[in-house]
Amino acid sequence: MKKILLVNPSYKGSLHTNIKVLAIPPLNLATLASQTPERFDVSIVDEAVEDIDFNQHYDLVGITCMTPLAPRAYELCDEFRKRGIPVVIGGVHVSYMSEEAARYADCVVIGEADHIWVKVLEDFENGQMQKFYTVEDRPDITNLPVPRRDLFNGDYFVETIQTSRGCPFKCSFCSVTAFNGAKYRLRNIDNVIDEVNSLKSKRIFFTDDNIVGSGKKCIERSYELFDRMKDTGKEWGGQACINIVEHDNLLQAAQRGGCKALLIGFESIDAETIASDMNKSVNLRAKTKNFKDAIKKIHDHGIAMVGCFIFGSDSQNKDIFKRTVDFVLENQIDAVQFTIETPLPGTARYKQIVSENRLLLTDYPRDWQHYTIFQPVFKPKNMTPDELYDGLVGAYKEVSSFGTSLTRGIRTFMNTRSLFSTGLSFSWNYDAYKTITNTVTGLQANR
Repeated sequence: MKKILLVNPSYKGSLHTNIKVLAIPPLNLATLASQTPERFDVSIVDEAVEDIDFNQHYDLVGITCMTPLAPRAYELCDEFRKRGIPVVIGGVHVSYMSEEAARYADCVVIGEADHIWVKVLEDFENGQMQKFYTVEDRPDITNLPVPRRDLFNGDYFVETIQTSRGCPFKCSFCSVTAFNGAKYRLRNIDNVIDEVNSLKSKRIFFTDDNIVGSGKKCIERSYELFDRMKDTGKEWGGQACINIVEHDNLLQAAQRGGCKALLIGFESIDAETIASDMNKSVNLRAKTKNFKDAIKKIHDHGIAMVGCFIFGSDSQNKDIFKRTVDFVLENQIDAVQFTIETPLPGTARYKQIVSENRLLLTDYPRDWQHYTIFQPVFKPKNMTPDELYDGLVGAYKEVSSFGTSLTRGIRTFMNTRSLFSTGLSFSWNYDAYKTITNTVTGLQANR
């Protein structure tokens, strides 16, 4: 029986490995494992929680790759290929940088690998594996197989489930629409609920880019999903656009169904930035543009919130940091994700910044490691890169120090009565603060 290893690369000490609530199971690899024919012996290694044993024998290695992890992924390619083991690489980054990836791997999969994976394996067995496999049609996920969670070796804060793919909102900084398509593809709800009930953990995070979706069909489906979740006894969180507040009954259904936290992409407190720099029109609708009222409405339903804000857009200047911090504290947002605008391959913003010759770090693939969304990699218009980075760090210090994180965590518990959302709030805030301040100290020591 041929042995296959699937790898989720990671850097030790990175933000996503230090913030335990962000170290989530690599569901994409477990889904591929479930679609692998039984004649193969499959293993998964997630470097965020375990090390790779290079002395183990494998016949084929598959590696998933996001942009900041590209150097590590290519390093792993080299290590395995030195041992005579062929490597298949896929994921968002290599789907847009396929020629680059082809220098390090034997095979590059471009697009969602679900339906083409079996073909790759058949060609591998027959000694005919191609250099590139391009997915022409996005997979139908209606009856997506249950992921092979039995292959996970880590202790994760939550279990993860995906119920949909795709997003119609063409935000300039995001590659989801380009990679997964502008049309929502939905899983069968019976299958989703069966999968939820099969999980031992009480805590679940839905990995959909927008658990609510947009349009009548998606909203009706969300009502059904949330209504059926209430019988599972699970507490859950997910990613959602602010359009969830357009439907009072939907928030009530989410609350009754066990929703304890939502990650909301506010992106900016300025409408001009959202419209001109980010192209996120969903945040500017009549019932969504008043963020203060939207936050209160979500909190009034006992749901905690992770608010996401991006610094460094062209219309922003240095006062954006203080104004955003004041907004977060005034509106008692439970946890925050402050990031630096980062032009990632596959996004409209990347094409723009490249065309304007504003990229600062272009020694690829080495410099991809800096495209973490926490480091400046291009020249902003109204501040220097150092001012942008210092502003990010200063903002985190104000909202996520131990005392502030503890106070906000207690407030989250009082509102939600949930240890799940409380742990999410405190850990997300304070672990981010510790990691970022340690990073700053390290950078200063190396100057």
